Amino acid sequence: MRVIDPGHVYDLPGLDGGGPGRLAFVKRAGPGYPGNLTAHPGTTSQAVMRALLDRLRYVQGQAWCAENWLCLLLMRLCLWLLEFRAARRHGRLYARGLKFAESAPTCARCGHTVCGRGCADALPGSGAGPREG
Repeated sequence: MRVIDPGHVYDLPGLDGGGPGRLAFVKRAGPGYPGNLTAHPGTTSQAVMRALLDRLRYVQGQAWCAENWLCLLLMRLCLWLLEFRAARRHGRLYARGLKFAESAPTCARCGHTVCGRGCADALPGSGAGPREG
């Protein structure tokens, strides 16, 4: 792995002749994002976690093992905790279960399951949606 922009952009190694894959997390600048001097589009940790869960479910379907099962459980808990944190930062209650965090639709603007009203939480003057959870 090569870090391009700490905390935001990474080149991941490719195998079997594939080149590196770039993983870019959304980066926003403004009052709610201390230390960020630039901004660019990208994904969220939650979206990557959902992809990893899907990948692990696929691998588990190829050959069941206890380690995969435990990883699935822990990854689902991590995803739930990330959504819980996002809800808290957005000033919302998050009393939903693990399955909801994993499969519920996400807001197209902020990427979270907690935003059921189209994300009206844009930070004034930032030109961006709510703080990334």
